[in-house]
Amino acid sequence: MVAERTGAVIRVVPIDDRGDVILEAYAKLLSPLTKVVSISHASNSLGTILPVELMTGMAKARGARVLVDGAQSVSHFPVDVRRIGCDFYVFSGHKIFGPTGIGAVYMTKEAQETLPPWQGGGNMIKDVTFARTTYAPPPAKFEAGTPNIADAIGLGAARDYVTALGRERIAAYEHELLHEATGRLTSVDGLRLIGTAREKVGVLSFVIDGLDPIEIGTALDCEGIAVRAGHHCAQPSLRRYGLEATVRPSLAFSNTRSEVDRLVEVLQGLR
Repeated sequence: MVAERTGAVIRVVPIDDRGDVILEAYAKLLSPLTKVVSISHASNSLGTILPVELMTGMAKARGARVLVDGAQSVSHFPVDVRRIGCDFYVFSGHKIFGPTGIGAVYMTKEAQETLPPWQGGGNMIKDVTFARTTYAPPPAKFEAGTPNIADAIGLGAARDYVTALGRERIAAYEHELLHEATGRLTSVDGLRLIGTAREKVGVLSFVIDGLDPIEIGTALDCEGIAVRAGHHCAQPSLRRYGLEATVRPSLAFSNTRSEVDRLVEVLQGLR
């Protein structure tokens, strides 16, 4: 949308067949003309965990601002925005088991002070006359009107829940489950995993020869197995592999080995 309004040119960082970012190509794309670099901390379609700390450092060396989308990472492993060094870090509430329709934006103090408000309303002003408005200091200047109080409380409760479980424990368990599920799924005749990066969250996108992903998703649903089937709002990444859709089981700390076994059993039955 910004590019359409401003005429900015979007340059896309390529990935290899495993789903890892090609850092040499990324380095060549960066230039003094680069204004903003936007990075997904973890891919929702491939599961790849990107080297955001390294990529942020490379972009900052060229004078660019960096925004990291952490929607797929905050519930899976520890995140330290200061260590990453990004200007902005964002995530959505429901990805961390909180309410829908709410999320969080982290931004550096420098970014808070230099950016203008994105909308007007109560609480984001210091003084108002008919001639001019003086804005409140951040973060208030970015929070116009009555805030989404109930969902903010719910998001805080979700954060406390995940923190109490321990993100290190969550990461270790999910990594073990992902490793086991990867081996089990590859035993299904005709199944091909899409996204086999060295570092992944618990995303297992796949296709099966001769079967439509939507039909697979429907069949799994009938067996009480919840997956997503389709393009996952990430069509460009799937088209990198010549696909329009995959089936995507997503693992979390609430999943079990017996559920993985049941998934594989049903998939083998479809064949």
